[in-house]
Amino acid sequence: MAKEGDAVVPKKRKPESAETSNGGSEVKQPKTNVDEKKSNSAGIYQRVTAFEEKEALTRDSTTDLEQYRLLCKEFSDHICKISDLMTTKPDGWAEEVKERRIEVGLLTVYMKKLNRVEKIRNKNSRENVTKKRQQVDVSQLQLQNLMCEIQHLSREVDKCLCFKSKPLGVDLVPVEEFFAEAPETISRPETTKSDDHQLLLARLEWELFQRKELSILCSKLDEKKKSLSSQINKKQCDLDGLAPLIKEVLTVTKPLQDKLGYTACSALKSDKASFLPHCLYFLYIQASAYRDASDENIAIEINGNEDLAREVMKQQTYSGNKESISSGDESDCVEVERAPKREVFDKFEKKRERLLEKHPLTVTIKLTFKDESYLSLEFCYLLKLNIMTVMPSLNLANSQLKGSEAGECLQNRNVLSQLYAGDDGTESPNVSNHYQLNEVGLASLDTQKLGFPYVWVQKIGGLDFTSAIDGTVEPKMETSKASIPDVIKVIKRRVRCRIALIKQIISLENKNVIGPPAMKSVKLTSSIKSWKSISWEEFREHPASAHLDEASVSPHDMVYHALIVRGKVKLIVLTVVKCDYPMVPPIYALQIEWNDKVLNGSNSDRVVDMEREVNVYWKELTEDPTWSATLILYQVHRLITMFDIFLECNDASRFSAEKKTFLHPHKGRRRQHPYKYIQMGEGIFVQR
Repeated sequence: MAKEGDAVVPKKRKPESAETSNGGSEVKQPKTNVDEKKSNSAGIYQRVTAFEEKEALTRDSTTDLEQYRLLCKEFSDHICKISDLMTTKPDGWAEEVKERRIEVGLLTVYMKKLNRVEKIRNKNSRENVTKKRQQVDVSQLQLQNLMCEIQHLSREVDKCLCFKSKPLGVDLVPVEEFFAEAPETISRPETTKSDDHQLLLARLEWELFQRKELSILCSKLDEKKKSLSSQINKKQCDLDGLAPLIKEVLTVTKPLQDKLGYTACSALKSDKASFLPHCLYFLYIQASAYRDASDENIAIEINGNEDLAREVMKQQTYSGNKESISSGDESDCVEVERAPKREVFDKFEKKRERLLEKHPLTVTIKLTFKDESYLSLEFCYLLKLNIMTVMPSLNLANSQLKGSEAGECLQNRNVLSQLYAGDDGTESPNVSNHYQLNEVGLASLDTQKLGFPYVWVQKIGGLDFTSAIDGTVEPKMETSKASIPDVIKVIKRRVRCRIALIKQIISLENKNVIGPPAMKSVKLTSSIKSWKSISWEEFREHPASAHLDEASVSPHDMVYHALIVRGKVKLIVLTVVKCDYPMVPPIYALQIEWNDKVLNGSNSDRVVDMEREVNVYWKELTEDPTWSATLILYQVHRLITMFDIFLECNDASRFSAEKKTFLHPHKGRRRQHPYKYIQMGEGIFVQR
């Protein structure tokens, strides 16, 4: 329903069908007029469209945007005004509304035109972008094709460059020598002198011919070598067969030799000793003299290949001085720098092997003890490094070590380490060896293969690097003579103490703990559950060792872990045994685990008191002359006793004191427990 004032627009009727009611006959309009109208309307549309497209390309988009904004604002103003007029209905509002509607329609037409122009402009821009993108894609594809062609060509060029057109690694004879020695059937001078390629082929053919001849000659020489080798082996077997006969003759003639004062065995040994280097020779002579004069339980042998030793002596006789040797080493370095990687590695390994070369002969000293245990010391000499090394091996008389943690005490790295203060055998006493090893990529000697270069080993061989002049050290008989007696005594003392230590560890592993005779009446309630060896890393990671100074313990020490239990309370004992036990007593670190609490030297003064009692007052347990064989057992006994007293003083209701008498469970500002034992009656424990 139209509002008041609105213009009445007559309704358009649909065109009546061209039908007549008379007879239902149909009158058709001519088709030519309809087609002409359609063609005219289509032509007008195309012309208008073409005009707008042309106009859209010439118009400025910024100007159109500003006009569009103005039209939108004007359109909005008209709509608001029409709405106000239709709401208030002042005088003449219908006419004004009609005019404003016409204005709105014109604005709408103009806005539609601007919209069409913008769409045409956007369409044209997209078409241009698409066209340019297609051109870029085509250019990129062409570029990729060119890159592929370049890569293909570069690969082909590399193949051509890598093609071995000349025989690499084949040293051909000079051209003059080739024409002088090669037959004309191979040299073909009429062809080869004018054609370099044919000349190269001919020289290669001559090289092949010569190599075939050399191969035939080599096979003949190999056959001759095999025949000579078989003859040598046959003669060697004959000589070996003479050895038993000679031994029988020597055995039969031994009484005659004794009467004449001639010993064939000593003569044979002296002949073999003549091939020893000076330091090993001095060691052999002085050790033999000490054995004959002081100790018959020392056996001395010379082992090794005598033939190789003879060759080494010849090489040393005919070799130049040290400067020529060093220059030879420098030439090796130059060759290594110029050689390929594989050859560099091989030459580097050979140079390292030459530097670490041992003398073929070694001197073995065997020290036998009363319980039939023995220590074998194998001394060798490193030719290039000019030092002596020793490989110790301690063997016990019984077989109690099977499955025991005490086997660590027999390891060669512990047996003679720290025999003298600061001498652990990990570094060479010869200062120049450090730089020699660096040249071949080594930081230190492999002591498990080469032995331990202790300072005392150098001295018993006559080498004293502390008095070196100009970096050179020559072995001296006086140095060896002065060192042998003291070194042998110290070694024997070390081995006896080590055997005593092993017996104590075996006893602790079997949970057999003994105490001092004065504490026989003290009854132990706690018990030792386990005793095992642990690594240095495990020891340092344990909380009980956190407060220990690194100066008091070292990786060269032997470390053990013990567990002492009473009820549900545990005492963990970490024992550090020095290599020179018992000269330096063991060090103990404790940790108590009780009621979900962990007490150790880092957080408990009471644990510190227990550690002080066992680490500081250890000399109270050395009244026995054979205290070195019982010190660790007595210390563990004291630890168990202190653990019982600790529990009985802190929780007397749960832990009753059995045959342990003490007057005061706590004393002083630090609330110390009575750990000191006084032999008074059946014994009493008091505070210090």
